[in-house]
Formats: sequence, C-alpha cells, structure tokens
Amino acid sequence: MSNFQELDRRLNYLLELKRKVVGISFLRSKEDFEAYDAPETEKLVPYCRSVQQATEGVSVKLSIDNFGCPASAVALGLIENDEYSASGQKHAKMGVYKDIEVSKAIADDMVYCRESSYGIAVEPIEAWQSAPDVILIITTPFNAMRILQGNAYFNGQAKNIKMTGMQAICQEGTSYPYETGLINISMMCSGTRYVARWKDEELCVGVPYEKFETMIEGLEETLNPMELLEKKRKIIKKTAEDDAPDFYDVRKRENYFRGAYQGVKR
Repeated sequence: MSNFQELDRRLNYLLELKRKVVGISFLRSKEDFEAYDAPETEKLVPYCRSVQQATEGVSVKLSIDNFGCPASAVALGLIENDEYSASGQKHAKMGVYKDIEVSKAIADDMVYCRESSYGIAVEPIEAWQSAPDVILIITTPFNAMRILQGNAYFNGQAKNIKMTGMQAICQEGTSYPYETGLINISMMCSGTRYVARWKDEELCVGVPYEKFETMIEGLEETLNPMELLEKKRKIIKKTAEDDAPDFYDVRKRENYFRGAYQGVKR
C-alpha cells in the first residue's frame, strides 16, 4: 500500500466521503506535460468538470488547448488575464455585482497562480505517483467542519477564508490555497454547479498538499473530543469491516461537549 493509499484509507475511516479525493498538479513546461503519466484528452473540458470526473475515478491532463473555461485558465496560470476582465467590466456588464466599483474590487482581490504553467493534471488519489500541489475534497458541511477542526489542531484558526461564489473550483479551491498555503472553503459557484452538476449540499475544500497529512493527523487527534457518538459508531464499524478493529482507540462517551449544556454554574 502506497503512502497516498494509506492517507486515503485513514481519511475515509474518519469521514463519510461520497467522492474520491482529487489532486491537482501544475505542469510547468511542455516537456513536463508530455512526460506526466496521465491520459490526455482531445476534447474541450471545463476545469471543474475534470475535477468532477476525477471524484469518480477518472484521471486527465489538460493543456490550454483543452481548457473549456478561459477564467480557470487564467486562475491556474495557463494564460494572462485580459483587461476587460481585470478592470471589472466583464462581470459588471453581466449584472452579478452592483456596479463597476464592486466588480473591480472583487477582480483585484482574486488570487491567481503567479507562476505560469503549460498544463495541469487532475487525478483521484489512487492514481497519484507523486505529491500533487493542491488537494480538492468535494464534500458536505459536516465533513468541512471536521477538516477545519483537524487543521486547527496544528495550525490554529482559519483566519483567511476567501469566497465570493465565483470561480469556485479554480480560484477559491485551487489557486488561492496554492498561492497562500492556506486551507480554503468554497460554497461553489453557479457556473460549476451547472457544468459539473454538484449536489446542492456539496461544497469544496481546497488544501495545499503540505497541510494534507497534518490535517488528517489532526482529524485523528480530535476524533474523541470532537466527534459525535453516531459518527464514532460508524468509524468503529468501518475499521472492523476492514479487519482493523483496533486502528483507533475510539472512546464513544468522550467528547468536549459532554455535560457542557447544563446551565451556568454560579
């Protein structure tokens, strides 16, 4: 079992994940792109659609020739932004913001990849041969809470969550975590919900790879104080079914909020 498979095993013991964890790797040159061992497509594919397919087990590498969404190509450093978009005029004309001032402020605040890339690889965790640059986890609010708790165990409070509901998978989920080294939460955007058909209850957590392993370790360390009883029972069941009943020391009646809601003592 590879290290990545073991990380995936641990993560799936701790969380009820309906989709596969996805890794994003930036391929800086044509040589890097051609040498990377992942299937190449000849079709135009929106970036977030390729992420959705990877959550179902499909790997792909994309160059600018295959990017179906120009905005994601900008966010990920495959092309430069154009003045029409950077000025705020594009989204102001679309009517998604009150006026050009709001639109320009949001455009200025977008965090895009500064280093250019020839292409990217989008792969489910079982296909990883080396550590990707960014991890995307498409999941539920409950699991996002636990991921933040696991991250907080080592890194403290997430103070710089950035979201607008625009460029969700490419900017909020990928380029922002990559450039800042911070975990980010995205509620998705209307475009990706249309293209990738995410469920209403799904959101995206973007994790820089350097925080991925410690986040899982933090989930393990906070299992007993943070988890609900019914979730602990499911963890016990999953490890038992995997012939690893003692994988975790799950203490069902132990958590930080037990007996905490009995009024204020005077």
